[in-house]
This record gives sequence, structure tokens and C-alpha cells, in this order.
Amino acid sequence: MRIRTAAAIAVLLLAPLTACSSSDSDSGDTKADPSACKAAMAKQMKDAIENGATADKRPTECVGVDDKTVQRYVGEITKEELGAAVDDELDKLETAQP
Repeated sequence: MRIRTAAAIAVLLLAPLTACSSSDSDSGDTKADPSACKAAMAKQMKDAIENGATADKRPTECVGVDDKTVQRYVGEITKEELGAAVDDELDKLETAQP
């Protein structure tokens, strides 16, 4: 069940995060920090999975980070979360012994 939830959340996160424009003029004097952006996106996704919430906007830490990078982060974070969910479910399974 958690796998399905993680996949649904990932799809819901993808559209609003990548639809936002992040041109250099949006960032003002703030310098983009890609690692802070990815960490904020990962936190946002974990919160969404745990609380059933959806992300409707790009985290402020991602201002100035280009859309291609944000899209890559969404894929990486989704893969990590789905992998963890699959591992959790596999650990719960009982193995058949003859």
C-alpha cells in the first residue's frame, strides 16, 4: 500500500514542481543552492507521504534552480522513496520454506 501511495505522491509532486519557471530574474540577489533544493524536495515528499498532503509549489530553496535539475531531483527522490517502500514491504514478507 505504501508503494502505491509513494508513486501517487511522486506524480502529484512532479507536475507543480516542474511547471514553475525559475529564470534568473526570479532569484533576485539570492544564489541558488541545488543541494538545499533537493533536501527541501525530499522533505516535502516525505511529509506528503506521511500526511497524505500534496505539494502545490516549488520549495523556496529551489528558487533559481533550473527546471531540468528540479526534474532530475524529482526522479531521484521518487526512486529513493519507492526503493525504500519496496524494501520495507519485502522485509515484511514471510519466506516459504519447504
